[in-house]
Amino acid sequence: MKLLKHLILLGFTLVIFIGSYYCIDFYIKDNVNLYLHMDVKSEISDDYQIFFATSNNGWNETDSIGKPYPQPGIWQILEFKVPKGFAFIRIDPGNKESLVSIKNVHFSGISDAQVNFNTLDYKLNQLELKNIDENSGQIDLQSTGNDPSILFNMSSHIEQSQQGNDSGPSIISLIISFIVAGFCYFIGRFSKETFNFAHDFLGNKNLIINLAKNDFKTKYASSYLGVLWGFINPLLTIVTYWFVFQVGLRSGDVGNIPFIIWFIAGIIPWFFFSDAFSSATNAFTEYNYLVKKVVFKIELLPLVKVFSAFFVHLFFIAFILIVYAIYGYYPTLYNAQLIYYVFCLLILVISLSFFTSAVVLFFKDLNQIIAVILQMGFWFTPIGWSVTMLSDFWGRVFKLNPMFYIVQGFRDSLIDNVLFFDRPYQTAYFWFLCFLMLTFGLKVFKKLKPHFSDVL
Repeated sequence: MKLLKHLILLGFTLVIFIGSYYCIDFYIKDNVNLYLHMDVKSEISDDYQIFFATSNNGWNETDSIGKPYPQPGIWQILEFKVPKGFAFIRIDPGNKESLVSIKNVHFSGISDAQVNFNTLDYKLNQLELKNIDENSGQIDLQSTGNDPSILFNMSSHIEQSQQGNDSGPSIISLIISFIVAGFCYFIGRFSKETFNFAHDFLGNKNLIINLAKNDFKTKYASSYLGVLWGFINPLLTIVTYWFVFQVGLRSGDVGNIPFIIWFIAGIIPWFFFSDAFSSATNAFTEYNYLVKKVVFKIELLPLVKVFSAFFVHLFFIAFILIVYAIYGYYPTLYNAQLIYYVFCLLILVISLSFFTSAVVLFFKDLNQIIAVILQMGFWFTPIGWSVTMLSDFWGRVFKLNPMFYIVQGFRDSLIDNVLFFDRPYQTAYFWFLCFLMLTFGLKVFKKLKPHFSDVL
């Protein structure tokens, strides 16, 4: 029976390896940055513009990119980033009458796709063809109006530049797939601990909620304002950051969205993550009397601290909706996605806290390390700034932060009206990472649990 389980697990891992290879390979090719390059020489300086469209007559200024040609009579390389979803391209070589020479027109992505005007089906507008050099591919055109253009279908060139013959992406896909399959084997190998944890949670959920309520009340029991401090501190923090960013640094609206409502959609989930994670890490230390002397399922204690912090988070969810309504953004069906992203937030904190709450008993410096990570994490998560400010490479690096998925999800639900399954790769990555951290955390907890009473 044990052998059969191992064979099933190995078969499952093999399926994951093959499936993840094709998914990652498709993701790399689908998300490769495509560029149009061309060498240009003209008699006069002018501005060159590239239009992109889904049909041969759907041209729009918003779907265009302009580049200057400042030095007449000299060959210059112009580069244009090609957006996704377009099949047709229109090259406008300035708006003045002149002789224009163009050569080495190609699309670059994973590989290069050369544009050959000798065999290309293209259309000229207010341009007269003077010459095509079959060897160099140079095309000489005489502009005869103030809106000259070359139009052609670029879909085959895009496909060629996305596929290519470069083995690099395939090797990367193989390496990542091997790592993913290995981690999936680990998750499956120790899935029993995860199922037992889920069973214990469901069987003791009322106990956890009651203990969380008591923990929330006792946290502020000795202060005059009591539990109000749980709400006052975050509100004052929001006001402070708003003043620093919008008044002090003069941060403008994000697109057409007022900065303050864009900002609170990111900082409020961070408040819960920071508070719950740091509290859950010290759950066994704070409830050491339950760990040492009472027969109690101590694996429930980090959950108690998480749900204690969750009560404040529920208030701020309502706070978000009120502020948005004041600014004229009334609740929509997309806002219901907040339930999903709040659930993601809970799972992320729980996944992390099982590992940290067990290890901190033996490595006291972990508390200080977590404090530093949380301090840095606020700035490394795009809460007060947008990830679009970064280059493509650094944007992908910052998206590996699981809190990015949640912060983006809050904004998708409240502002951008984007459904979570419209981001399949990020969703798959987030849940894979959470299951991996939860399995690893529970395994470490189980190993260290017998020694808890010795160090408390």
